[in-house]
Amino acid sequence: MRIAGLGLGFFCVASVFALQHRGFVLWSLLVFHGFVWPHVARRAALACEVPFRGERLNLMADSMLGGFWVVAMQFNVLPSVLILAMLSMDNIGAGGLRLFARGVLAHVLGVLAGLVTVGFVFSPMSQMPTILACLPFLIIYPLALGFTSYRLSLKLAQRTRELEHLSRTDGLTRLWNRRHWEGMLADEFERCRANRYASCLLLIDLDHFKRINDTLGHPAGDAVLQAFADLLRSHFRAGDSIGRYGGEEFGVVLPGATLREAHTVAKVLVQRVREKTKEASAECPCTISVGIAQLTDDLPDYHTWLQEVDRSLYQAKATGRDRIVVGGLAPVQEVARG
Repeated sequence: MRIAGLGLGFFCVASVFALQHRGFVLWSLLVFHGFVWPHVARRAALACEVPFRGERLNLMADSMLGGFWVVAMQFNVLPSVLILAMLSMDNIGAGGLRLFARGVLAHVLGVLAGLVTVGFVFSPMSQMPTILACLPFLIIYPLALGFTSYRLSLKLAQRTRELEHLSRTDGLTRLWNRRHWEGMLADEFERCRANRYASCLLLIDLDHFKRINDTLGHPAGDAVLQAFADLLRSHFRAGDSIGRYGGEEFGVVLPGATLREAHTVAKVLVQRVREKTKEASAECPCTISVGIAQLTDDLPDYHTWLQEVDRSLYQAKATGRDRIVVGGLAPVQEVARG
């Protein structure tokens, strides 16, 4: 944007200088500012420890030179207003009102420097050559600035989506984290109550997982959790909500599942994990314990539903692990699980 803006601004000032028959020094400074300074400013900003702070200094240099050109053009109205307005717009876009105020001060300093070096002559009338030279700047630069702002907004929206996704997922397993998963559980609870259909909840625990961390180290334990998370993703449907409940515990919401269907799915999962533990290079050398609870009419909220499945899991672990325990709840109206 600096290359485009100062390049277009060069012709605005040059049209006035040509009519005023300015000397070599002012022309040289104008060429430097219009075509050399943008590249110098970019390298200077990138050389700073914090490039954004260097760029803000560059904007103040632009603002000061803008004030200088107003005096050098003898306060010619159209190019003077156009240059100061565009520079102020850049300052607001980069730093808000605070940087805008600093830019105004830099304009004043530039005007004072111009009065000292060039002198005061007031000739505000803009002739037709100057008007024509200002039109490209007046049209092209705002369009370029708008397009740049649009591209930045797209990048910002993409980064926002990425951050939102990261805030909802567990960094190790890439499953839903506990906070987001419980929110999905609460939503499923409300949908079931409103639409009167069945739904089941699973809580899964890796048996003797602490032994892996103690004997093989935490990196090995992390690898086991990641491998098990991949297994869960491949085993359950896309519409099932899978989350890391905490440590080596995982929760799965099965929308529309009856108690029998949930038990069948869990039984196949337990068998798959059991078979994998027998492999020579088992990625997941742990068996699993599973608790199952179906949503019923007597559950007042999703917290109670979660407590029921937690009790089932505790019973599975207390009675020997590597097994499934189903909560003894009366089933609600059943809907086939597709």
